[in-house]
Amino acid sequence: MRILHVTFENFQDVPGLLSRSHSWYGDQGTLATMTRSRLGFPNGILLNYPLLNSFSINAIRKFLGRQNVNVPEKELKLKLKWENDWQGSLLKSRDLLWLYSLQRCWRKNDLDGFDVYHFDGDLPFINGERILKKINDKKIVTHFFGSDLRKWGMNPYLKEYARLRITSELDHTKIDPELFFVPIPFEADNYNPRTSENRVLRVGHSPTRRTAKGTADIIKIIEQLQKKIRFEWVLIEGVPNWKCIEIKKSCDIGIDQIGNYAGTGYGRSGLEFLALGVPTITETPSDYDRLLPGYPFVNASRENLADVLHKLLTDTQWRQQIRELGLRWVKEFPNPRRIMGEIYGQYRKLGWVKDRKP
Repeated sequence: MRILHVTFENFQDVPGLLSRSHSWYGDQGTLATMTRSRLGFPNGILLNYPLLNSFSINAIRKFLGRQNVNVPEKELKLKLKWENDWQGSLLKSRDLLWLYSLQRCWRKNDLDGFDVYHFDGDLPFINGERILKKINDKKIVTHFFGSDLRKWGMNPYLKEYARLRITSELDHTKIDPELFFVPIPFEADNYNPRTSENRVLRVGHSPTRRTAKGTADIIKIIEQLQKKIRFEWVLIEGVPNWKCIEIKKSCDIGIDQIGNYAGTGYGRSGLEFLALGVPTITETPSDYDRLLPGYPFVNASRENLADVLHKLLTDTQWRQQIRELGLRWVKEFPNPRRIMGEIYGQYRKLGWVKDRKP
C-alpha cells in the first residue's frame, strides 16, 4: 500500500517517523507538510501554504489568545470545530488560498494515488470537506497530537469520513473514549546516553510552549530551591533540535512538565531526556497508569516538586535506579516498531490489510 501522512508541520519529526515506519510492513509511507519545520526536521512534500508561521500571523494568534492552549481537566469535552460562524467563514476564505497551493502540488506529486490518507493533526489538506469528498473511496485516518483536539475540537468532516481515529495524548481518551491510544513513537536507539554526572548537578527543562508545560511555576520553584541547595539550572528554548539534544545531554536531571495545563503525562522532551540517560520528572495522574505500564518518570506536582527534586538531587542511588529504568523503558514502550504494529492491528480489524509481520 501507499500511505500518505499529511500534517501542518513535521513537529518533532513524529509524523515523519510514522511515515517512514510503514516500510517495516512492506508499504510505502510518504510525508506531506503544509509549512516548513521550524526545528529543521524533514518536510517531505512541501505544500508551502501561505499565511502559516509568519510573523504577522503569529502576532494575530497572540492577539486573539490562540497561543494559550490551557484547558482545565474538568472542562475536557468533545466538541466540533467552527461552531462559531465567523471562525468558519474565516477558515473557508483561507481554504481558497490553500487550495491554490495544493493544486500546484497535487498532480505533480500524484497526491490522489495513495491508498491510505493518514491526517496527523485533524486537518485534511484544508479545513472544509472538499478534498475528503475527492478521496472518499480511499482509507482515511486521523491522528491527534498536541492541543488541537482539547482546545479547538474535532474537525466535523473528519469525524464523518475517518474510519480510524487515533490519539497519542493521554487526556484525549477522556474527551473521546472511542479514540485508539498509541504512545508517541520515539527512536531511542538514535541517542547516546551519558555515563557520568557533573560535579555540580545540572537540572534542565525544554518547553516548546511555556504555558503548556507549567514553566512559570517550575522557574519559581527552582529559584526558591537554589537558595537551599546548590545545583545549576538551564532553560532550553529557541534552539534547533540538535542543539537542544546537546544541552540536554549535559544535564543530570530533566523536568518535562507539571500541572494539567495542556494535556497530561509526558512529551517528546521527556522521552529525549530518558534516552540520554537523564532521570526525568513530570506529572501524570494515577488513572493513566494502565496506559503507561512500567512508567519510569519521577512523578511530581506543583505542590511537591521542590521536595521531589531535592530528594533526587541528594540521592545518588535513586538517580541511578531511575536512569536505568528509563533507558530500558524508552527503548521498548515507545519503540516505533511496536507503535506501528498497534496501528496495523487496527488496519487488520478494518479489513485494510491481511496479517503481516515486520
